[in-house]
Amino acid sequence: MKEKNSQLTPLELEIMDVLWETGEANVQTVKQNLKRELAYTTVQTMLNILLEKEKVERTLVDRAYFYKPIVSRSQVVKS
Repeated sequence: MKEKNSQLTPLELEIMDVLWETGEANVQTVKQNLKRELAYTTVQTMLNILLEKEKVERTLVDRAYFYKPIVSRSQVVKS
């Protein structure tokens, strides 16, 4: 398990930006809203890392996980 307050990588920040804008999104929505082209599995892996870092939480709806940020932009900037 990773440390709770660990720094975010540039890609993690990009994903968090999408979630801060959308509020809650599944992997496909995050993938479509990123500025760069990434594989679905890469986005899924990054969201799971953010979950481990306790930056997002996820909810299972039907058969898809929806992720939402549990830290604000200002909290991330401070750390």
